[in-house]
Amino acid sequence: MGGGSGEGRHRAWNDHKQRGMTHTIVRGYAAAAEALIGPYEAVATAEVLAPVIDLLPVEPSRIADIGAGTGRDAAWLAEEGHRVTAVEPVAPFRLAGQKLHRRLSIDWLDDRLPDLGTLRTRGPFDMALLNGVWQHLDSDAQEDAMRSLVGILRPGGLAVLSLRHGPGAADRPVFPIDTHETLKNAEAEGFAVLRAEERGSIQSVNRAAGVTWTWVALLRG
Repeated sequence: MGGGSGEGRHRAWNDHKQRGMTHTIVRGYAAAAEALIGPYEAVATAEVLAPVIDLLPVEPSRIADIGAGTGRDAAWLAEEGHRVTAVEPVAPFRLAGQKLHRRLSIDWLDDRLPDLGTLRTRGPFDMALLNGVWQHLDSDAQEDAMRSLVGILRPGGLAVLSLRHGPGAADRPVFPIDTHETLKNAEAEGFAVLRAEERGSIQSVNRAAGVTWTWVALLRG
């Protein structure tokens, strides 16, 4: 068998594996949604985004909030005057967000990493926010997702990612994130690294569990 066939089988297996893992994670979040919605909404977006808030667009911009959850951050961005597309595969979160933030003009979309196939048709965007989602992708899917970010952003667009380090819930598996490899993958896709800053968690439960974050800002070439 040729090398190309082997690579194709490897890619197909990885795609199958990630689809199965994504289904497990979405199902886990859906089962826990009732308990998570209140705590998600109780956290102030300005505090969450503090490590990168000075880099966010000032002029009204098109922003994709990928893994938007209940739309807390999407709502804050909309209130700042931006046109926001909230991408969330967990139906209970989407429904809660549409209800909680119904006075705001937020475009809700059922799509998911790493492909973002539907979101690609809505672009290009000036900025993409990925807050607390990268840890649910294995290393192969992280590479695919980085390529997807190139596909949805305009040249000069900004990608903001929070990389979680530490344990997760048993029913919502997480993968280790190598910050150095993530930045190397980003640069390989033509991104310039504007910032990579480590921070502790602002949530006491996560702090007690030893969870930390790296906030990354990338500029698309």
